[in-house]
Amino acid sequence: MFKEVADRIRFYRKVANLTQEQLSELVEIDRSYLGKIERGEINISLETISRIADALKIQPIELFERPLKSYRKDKKEVLEKINVLLGSQTTEELEMIYLILNDVSKYKEIR
Repeated sequence: MFKEVADRIRFYRKVANLTQEQLSELVEIDRSYLGKIERGEINISLETISRIADALKIQPIELFERPLKSYRKDKKEVLEKINVLLGSQTTEELEMIYLILNDVSKYKEIR
């Protein structure tokens, strides 16, 4: 279980485009301690999990969820994941993503 949570913390940290050092500063823990957390080497408190989730702008439960492939997500959950991914993009990147999505939407209408 520790390793699965550790992998999710690392995943969401990378999605947020944060280094271990940046996340550790946001959570107010030592960077080496965060490294141990991400490697699944230590058991962390619920308080630390909550602070990490807050810093990553996700709900704590997302650190315990089964992998996306193992069960169906509803639309709200998928939109929340997309929102996390988009949160780390620049305005220019977001405009490009919007144009791509708009083109995909138009293509769907033509078919």
